[in-house]
Amino acid sequence: MKGVVIAGLVTIAYAWWLTAVAPFSWLSYTLIALPSLMAIGLYVVWGAYSPRRADIASYYRSRSQNASLSSVTPWLIVLLGAGVLETVGLALGGRSKAVPTLSTAVDHLLVTHEGRALLFVAWLLVGVAPLWRLWQRHPPRSP
Repeated sequence: MKGVVIAGLVTIAYAWWLTAVAPFSWLSYTLIALPSLMAIGLYVVWGAYSPRRADIASYYRSRSQNASLSSVTPWLIVLLGAGVLETVGLALGGRSKAVPTLSTAVDHLLVTHEGRALLFVAWLLVGVAPLWRLWQRHPPRSP
């Protein structure tokens, strides 16, 4: 638990620092690339790209056995609705006050340093979720 708290604090501090760096600079590109490279490295070290492809395929096949068109229809409707709202908002010039879109909501968050840091932390969490599940299934061996 202590490690998770420390990792969370380091992540928040990293996001805070990164979102204060000038955008589109070599430093910002480097700081954004580091978590991606670390994730790829962890996937390699933990064996996600291993020859055990049959085990991996079996895992995902067992997780998706109960999936059907009717079970994913609510998600498809939400995605379709978001796409329609985004399209209508863009057709109205992209700045419609009557039609809220994902891009206008994100624009409001990107205005402040806190909002940019929050979005970056969310991006990191989405990226680390599969690694967390992989680590839970195959924890590293202690020496």
